[in-house]
This record gives sequence, structure tokens and C-alpha cells, in this order.
Amino acid sequence: MLLTIVHDPRLLHERFLKACRTTTGPVVVVSDVTLLMNSPAAALIRADDRSLLWEWARQKLTSPAPRAVVLASGARPQLGEGIWMGPALVGAIIRLTPPTSARPPRATPRRAEWTELTDTQRLVADHVAQGLTNRQTATLLSVSHHTVDYHLRHIFRKLHIHSRVELARLVAEVTADKGNMLV
Repeated sequence: MLLTIVHDPRLLHERFLKACRTTTGPVVVVSDVTLLMNSPAAALIRADDRSLLWEWARQKLTSPAPRAVVLASGARPQLGEGIWMGPALVGAIIRLTPPTSARPPRATPRRAEWTELTDTQRLVADHVAQGLTNRQTATLLSVSHHTVDYHLRHIFRKLHIHSRVELARLVAEVTADKGNMLV
């Protein structure tokens, strides 16, 4: 007899939101079919890392001698806790430690990084640099705040940054370098 565990995706989402509220760094919730990540984690993880992280987390929670894993970005996962539904493991909360070389010192932004941004991404970056929230930016652009978050994850990845503060600094530098115009 084959027993199939069907879990409620809301449970994973609730635990993800709780983990994000209690930490400032990169956080991931992973399961056999789900990968949820906050903005800092988006710069360190790819969608194809899900299966690697899930296998590592399962092994870490159930095996006495789990193997170490390092993601392609150089980030190292640290198990937060398992998400259980009765006796079944349905997910895991993982915190990521960025590689030490992930944040090289930046004298000036490279123009090539800005040219990788779409017009919408530049507009979102400008609003965020002015201190607007995702919801305020979404209202101005007539899109969902989830869409703004999506754009921010891609902006962070393309610019190799990890926070809104870094984004604001880069926008200020580019604006100053380009005569108050984003390129």
C-alpha cells in the first residue's frame, strides 16, 4: 500500500512569512515541490537549487551524518527547522550564509549593470531609492506589490546587491554620474 502525503501549501507559506519576520538575512522555505525565498535569498539561489536544498534538508533532519552542501553562488545553507505535518516532513526553513566574496567593495557602479535593467526595472529602482515601499511603488505603477517584489529580486540579481540600501546608493551614484538621469 502506497501512502501519499498531501500537504497544504498555506502551511509552508505561513511558516515562510514567520521566518522572514524573525530574521533579516536570506531565508528559504523548501519542499519537494515548493521553493519560497525572500529578496536577499533571491540573489543567492536559482530555481534549480530547490531539489538540492530539499534533499540536503531531508538528509540533515533524518540522517546522523548529512553531507555538506554549497550552492553555485557560494552560499552555504544552515538548517533552521523542519516543517512537519504529523509524522511527515513536508518542508524545511533554511537560512543562507552568503559567500564572503558576495559583496565586493564597490567604488562606482558599472554602466553595463544598468544597461541590463529593463525600463520598468529602472523605474522600480528609482522609486525604491526614493524610499517608497513596494505597495507605494505598485500604486504609482498600477501593478501588484507582488510584481514590484518580482522586479526587485531581478534588479538585486542583475546588480549583484542584497538590500534596498545598496540599491539606493547605486541609484544615487548613477544619478550623480549621469547628470541626474538613470541610464
